[in-house]
Amino acid sequence: MEGFFHCPANFTPLSPVGFLKRAATVYGGRPSVVYGARVYTWSETYGRCLTLASALVHHFHVSPGDLVVAMAPNIPELYELHFAVPMAGAIISALNTKLDSSALSLLLQQLNPKIIFLDSQFLPILLKSLENNSIKFPALVLISTNPNTSRLEYFDYNRVLAMRFSDDNDFTPRSNAELDPISINYTSGSTGLHKGVIYSHRAAYLNSLATIFRSGICKSTSSPVFLWTVDMFRCNGWCFIWAMAALGGCNICLRTVTAEAIFTNVELHKVTLLCGPSTLLKMISESLSNHYMSRRLSRRVDLIVAGALPIKEILTKVNELGFNISYGYGMTEAMGPVIIRPWKPNFEEETVQFEDLITSLEIDVKDPISMESVLGDGETLGEVMLRGNTLMSGYYKNLKATHEAFSGDNWYRTGDIGLRHKSGRIEMKDRAKDIVVRADGEGVVSTVEVEGVLMSHPDVAEAAVVEERMLCGFVKMKDERKENGDEIVEFCRMYLPEFMVPKKIVFGDLPMNSIGKVQKFVVREKAKTLNANNTI
Repeated sequence: MEGFFHCPANFTPLSPVGFLKRAATVYGGRPSVVYGARVYTWSETYGRCLTLASALVHHFHVSPGDLVVAMAPNIPELYELHFAVPMAGAIISALNTKLDSSALSLLLQQLNPKIIFLDSQFLPILLKSLENNSIKFPALVLISTNPNTSRLEYFDYNRVLAMRFSDDNDFTPRSNAELDPISINYTSGSTGLHKGVIYSHRAAYLNSLATIFRSGICKSTSSPVFLWTVDMFRCNGWCFIWAMAALGGCNICLRTVTAEAIFTNVELHKVTLLCGPSTLLKMISESLSNHYMSRRLSRRVDLIVAGALPIKEILTKVNELGFNISYGYGMTEAMGPVIIRPWKPNFEEETVQFEDLITSLEIDVKDPISMESVLGDGETLGEVMLRGNTLMSGYYKNLKATHEAFSGDNWYRTGDIGLRHKSGRIEMKDRAKDIVVRADGEGVVSTVEVEGVLMSHPDVAEAAVVEERMLCGFVKMKDERKENGDEIVEFCRMYLPEFMVPKKIVFGDLPMNSIGKVQKFVVREKAKTLNANNTI
């Protein structure tokens, strides 16, 4: 086309890394990260990240495309690494801090990282994971306290930051193409093996902006304050790591998430938003028994959760304490929640909220065979499918799984079952492997919903629901609480229609994966064995 001119002046590859430089320029004097007594401004955070990136390039000789592993709780250093690593042209993989040594060993073999940044509390797990590991021992940078490591060669994070190079002042972050990988995030592995999900710079940039609008964090005229109760290793903190830099807001870091820490920090720092798993709601609700939690918040705070919602009584308690609750649906492959909807005590089923429409992805419910959209009648089931610019680029070193995920005629197949209401609202039901459709026409059993009710019981620690001849709930009680199957069933009957109430409760430890999530596929096999032995 005549007059069309493409050059660096009118085209800059999209990357969330650029948010940090802008934050340092526009919001330089504002606090960026607060962790206890430590407070950094956006100018200081930018300088620390620039120095760290320079050290990665000049001292550790990181090359474009190298992998850098990080394993730490929600502390400033992990936040900084999400900028410094891509500034060096490398790819960050923040690993789940609940991984056991065998799972960590497998992931390290797959990633073969150039460097590992490790909070020292996880050093014993790392050393054990590397005992029988065939990979070359990578460079190790320890964060936080100085452990007893007389037999181990390592670098201290603060000393790395203190490194100076002749051209340090002139260090320019390496540029990355839009579709270059910026991070690898691992799935929870609740349905099998952990899969490494690759995010591109472009997708991370676009999803960070989408996260701002979906979450409503920018609706306040004042600077947002984000409390880190969602793990930074989960989809890069649901992309809030980069989104907060785009907004020039303040990050309040927490090493350990407790109800006391939540209430204290919300009041102290005037927090505007916190996020995390739906278990946060039960944690906050149960804190009412403690005298220091008897007060309501002095101001209302937004709280976004993902996962099975607990019973209405718990939601109401948390809401009355001052939290505006929203719940999200998403997955690692979609970079976190893709739909966020507010919870209201008297929610009308057919009312479409504005928040439903704020998504960076196209969402549909389709027949998995014909690929036709299902009827919007609130009854017809189909597979939830996605497409758009904020999906993963694929599974790391797993081409077969990547092709299967994108086999839906240019749609990503989530493996989740849902339906569409007349209003256009999509309702999630369950994983395709777990959903139970009653042959007698009574309805559809969402095992996730039943598990949410079971987990709401004050004495229940873990729960899983499967169908094997009958709907069966597998339950682990807290501590040494009394096991009473009839009482658990009656509890479910108070909140569920009869056809969704488990007919049998099996007590005992549940099969957990390396990060403490229930392995439903193992539970199903256990149920089959019990059925064969006429135990259920």
